[in-house]
Amino acid sequence: MTDADLVRRLRTLYRTARMLETELRHGHLDGGLITDIDQQMEQGVGSEPRCTGLRMAVDAMRESTMTPRPELFGDTIRACTRLMDQIDDILSRL
Repeated sequence: MTDADLVRRLRTLYRTARMLETELRHGHLDGGLITDIDQQMEQGVGSEPRCTGLRMAVDAMRESTMTPRPELFGDTIRACTRLMDQIDDILSRL
């Protein structure tokens, strides 16, 4: 994958994670956005060697949504923030 293609895909992933974080802050868990994040990972970002750490961040985010509990939104918001931080880190190196 070229640097330009990876930057474009990472920016899209970042925006999707930001939308999920915003929805969570408004008290809504949007399953469609989680599905979008999974699809974006499967469509190339997850297999890119420069993005290996993102898989763990996405898995942690997904796992934080699986068990209904009072901390669900807070934990998932923090997981989204960590994912976006990792994306920023990769983008800064490209």
